[in-house]
Amino acid sequence: MQLDDEQQWTIARLAYWYLQRGRYEEAESLTRGLLSLNQRNGLAWQYYGQARLKQDDLQEASRAFEEAARLLEDRADVWMQFGSTLLKQGRLQDARKALGEARSHAEDPELMQRVDALLQRVG
Repeated sequence: MQLDDEQQWTIARLAYWYLQRGRYEEAESLTRGLLSLNQRNGLAWQYYGQARLKQDDLQEASRAFEEAARLLEDRADVWMQFGSTLLKQGRLQDARKALGEARSHAEDPELMQRVDALLQRVG
């Protein structure tokens, strides 16, 4: 089965809606479906990572955020999520690298402050 871009976007938005309402299992199910159809869907990887993070699966969340960051390479927020998850795992060197990428792409001053705060925690 193939979905067009609009259909994929609609499903991703529904996954986001579930995430915002604390319905992490439903969000995960939708994103897994999207990823089964297209492994190069960066937004699906990002939302899948968020769902896994909210379910306390740091390892799978960091794997998902890594894929999302690779595919959405200029998105500072994705790099920040990846770095933050690595920091929670105690992977300081990897976290520093990911947060450095986030900082290099950050244009929003508020996001830049959040990245800088995480970088201070890394040391």
